[in-house]
Amino acid sequence: MVEFFISAVSNIFYIFFAFSLVIFIHEFGHYYIGKKCGIGVREFSIGFGPKLFGFRDKSDVVWKICILPFGGFVKFEGDLDPSSLSSKNNNFSKNTNHFNNASVISRALTVSAGPVANFLLSIIIFTSIILVNGIASDKPIIGNINNIPFQELKLKTGDLVLEINGKPINYFSDIFVKYNEINEDEDIVFLVKRNEEIIKFLVPNLFQPLIKSIEPLSPASKAGLLPGDFILKVNENNILSFNELKKIVNASNGASIELDVYRNGTIFKSILSPEKRPIENQDGSFSETLRIGIIGGFALEPQKITPNPLNAIKFGFSATYRVISGSLRGLFEMINGSISAKHVSGPIGIAHAISDVSKNGFISFLSLVGLISTGIGIINLFPLPILDGGHLLLLLYEKVFSKKPSPNFMQFFTFVGIFLLLSLMIFATYNDLLRIIL
Repeated sequence: MVEFFISAVSNIFYIFFAFSLVIFIHEFGHYYIGKKCGIGVREFSIGFGPKLFGFRDKSDVVWKICILPFGGFVKFEGDLDPSSLSSKNNNFSKNTNHFNNASVISRALTVSAGPVANFLLSIIIFTSIILVNGIASDKPIIGNINNIPFQELKLKTGDLVLEINGKPINYFSDIFVKYNEINEDEDIVFLVKRNEEIIKFLVPNLFQPLIKSIEPLSPASKAGLLPGDFILKVNENNILSFNELKKIVNASNGASIELDVYRNGTIFKSILSPEKRPIENQDGSFSETLRIGIIGGFALEPQKITPNPLNAIKFGFSATYRVISGSLRGLFEMINGSISAKHVSGPIGIAHAISDVSKNGFISFLSLVGLISTGIGIINLFPLPILDGGHLLLLLYEKVFSKKPSPNFMQFFTFVGIFLLLSLMIFATYNDLLRIIL
């Protein structure tokens, strides 16, 4: 009971922290650039609905947290609700600090600052992860070793692998290549350098299926599998590699499979049903294939090195760009039917994913926050009414035609936006509930 309570409190904390951080950064982007552009701010809110608590600062800005945490807003001076506009109240005050009296460029910068802030948060997160976690060295030096059940591994951290069965090893990736070339009935002999000493010894199977991480909302997650688990059998048949597991899953046609799993000295059975999940191919396209949501590991891990800050920042930019481009490709393939729309997630699914990923450790949790932040930035740039992208579209119209859209058009535009977003939210929530309940 105590464990369940601690787990529940921990999950609530992770979910609240992730949503609050991403929303706060987004809204702070609007707030900061708006202030820099001379636009007055009245309210800064995390969440919607009744206020839980808040305060008024020296600049007379109300900062508050509301009961529904799935969103937020910054209310600027003179920023009226478009749905309430009429010809009578469309004559805005001439105060220079009012949002609608600011230049088009100032308003565009303020509106776009939210998504940009989300992208910057992702870059900072991915940069920090690489600085803390390091990157894999290409040298054939053994880093972390994951102990294989029931087998003694003579390799040690820091060993420099020179040969496998007489074949030279120049890079860490060569270990996998040479290992795969060995016949099943052939002994595996490693030649390593350890503290200036050259040692030769037999090595057992290194490809025993080790779970490195679990995909959120996946069959493996629902079944309670955890990183560090070893899969020994599938349907009572011994397996020696993830390739064997992959073949069995692909041949299952979605039927349930039974796993024998080793965890901390004990073996237990787990039954789960593979399901079609999107996967990114090497050419950048997406396809759906039967999966159980396990990302495999290897008994041996490369040595980690800490990059210099400049390279880490480059990695942060590159990782964020890959998330953006991959998300857009996935969206387009969902539109053209290559990927099922059932994979669209809403706040419930994201919260469940945060809960799942937090079990993989804090680094995995931070990675998901980076992904969510990038996703929020992308979604807000969609050219839909009431989203930042919709506002930018209206500002483009105003810049091109030197006039604001009519009140009637604004009312219609806002109504369409609310309808589309509510429809998407209902659809995403329906998907979330199906994934969680079924």
